[in-house]
Amino acid sequence: VEMTGWSLLPLLLLPLKVDSYMGAMMGVLNQCDDGKTRLEVDWDPDDFTQYTCPTQWSYAVREEVEEIYYAMPNFNAQKDVVGHKCMNETISYNDTIPLRGDHRPNWPVYGEYLYVPPQRWLHNLEHGSIILLYHPCVDEDELSKLRTLLTGCIYRHIITPFNKLTEDRPLALVGWGARLIMSRVNQRSVVKFIRKHAHIAPEDISKNGLYSLHLIQPSQVVSSKKDLQLCPTHPPNPDDPTVPPAPPNSE
Repeated sequence: VEMTGWSLLPLLLLPLKVDSYMGAMMGVLNQCDDGKTRLEVDWDPDDFTQYTCPTQWSYAVREEVEEIYYAMPNFNAQKDVVGHKCMNETISYNDTIPLRGDHRPNWPVYGEYLYVPPQRWLHNLEHGSIILLYHPCVDEDELSKLRTLLTGCIYRHIITPFNKLTEDRPLALVGWGARLIMSRVNQRSVVKFIRKHAHIAPEDISKNGLYSLHLIQPSQVVSSKKDLQLCPTHPPNPDDPTVPPAPPNSE
């Protein structure tokens, strides 16, 4: 079939690359976001306060301070729509701990970091991950408890300092549209949060990211890379003493 110039026009007007949100193509290292340049748009690499405690004393664990759980009301995380923005655009958030929003096209490799800005880890969150945030002055033993729980529950996680947390509650878990902030770690609450909010996001994607600046420790597979079973060594509910068998590791 011969095509005229007019019949070709609609094809010429189509964008060369689009993703599901009509934003920048995700998971590709290019001029839009190569994961290495123009990083100062999101954070100042010379600002050591992002990941360094300014005093020699850690925050005391306050047993009397209750944890606070919050989930966005009337919110369907799996139908939410956000965008991917190139490094020539700034991204800011209204909430101290952003629970959703636009972010960079390239998401971080799963694991623990010296520091990752929210413009990056929000993309992991969009893929169904759980994020652990901690103030740099947090009690190390309490952080270790939360880290152990998280890394034993889910492969798709990010751990990073976040100096906007408070002295009263210097630890946080974040899911898409939800957060749990705390001074002390309650195992039941942590496991419940992970099981409730992991996977519940606009996209449930297990593919690893391409951004790895300041990666300290890559995450290890727990049940599978798709996290088919969350927190496999913990009882199905707090009152059940049995421990379900973990499925074999698989993609």
